[in-house]
Amino acid sequence: MTLPHGGLRGRGWPLLADDMFRLAHRDSTGTPLLDPHVAGLGLAAALLGELLLTGHVSVRSGLVVVSDRAAPSDVLAHTVLDQLLSEREQHPVRTWLAYLGRSAVEEVAARIERAGHLRAEVSRRIFARTVRYVPTDMNTAAWPWARLARLLRRGGPLDDFDTLLGGLVVAADLHRVVLIGEADAFFTAMRPLLTAAADPIRELITHTRAAAGDAVITKT
Repeated sequence: MTLPHGGLRGRGWPLLADDMFRLAHRDSTGTPLLDPHVAGLGLAAALLGELLLTGHVSVRSGLVVVSDRAAPSDVLAHTVLDQLLSEREQHPVRTWLAYLGRSAVEEVAARIERAGHLRAEVSRRIFARTVRYVPTDMNTAAWPWARLARLLRRGGPLDDFDTLLGGLVVAADLHRVVLIGEADAFFTAMRPLLTAAADPIRELITHTRAAAGDAVITKT
């Protein structure tokens, strides 16, 4: 099953991973809100989600299946699709999450930085080098949370983009980190929307949640 493009509501390329990146970092300082491994898995899922939303891939019985070999208009998405096409066999969602998750944070950050919405601040110590991605505009950085909160308060249906975005927030347990005191309300609002979502969306979210949960268990 492939998803209709109508759910994008006139967007260009659906920059789902950019919004997931913004949700996973403080909108004022760029401080990460998730464990690096979980963040990588969430952003890897969002990159697959971009291809899912545009009909380039589907998710069937736990496998990522290429549906359209046409080159995406976005450079990073093109790179991800090329990686999928380079494999002779179909691989499980979790295999791709693990593989793409190794570099997803840096690659998505670079895309947002090229758009002028982030600046990289490098800190060097004797044995370490860390990079923090600071938003150049706090309103842009805060918009995904504001949009999701407004749509859920209104109680109306979400399009495929925001349904998948909200589902990935739940999969990474990000709502419990950010929405102190409101996490349960967020999950309650999202649950029926995720239940009603298209099968590929639900599968991608389910596998992401399982992978993120395993990552946390392994670390502890």
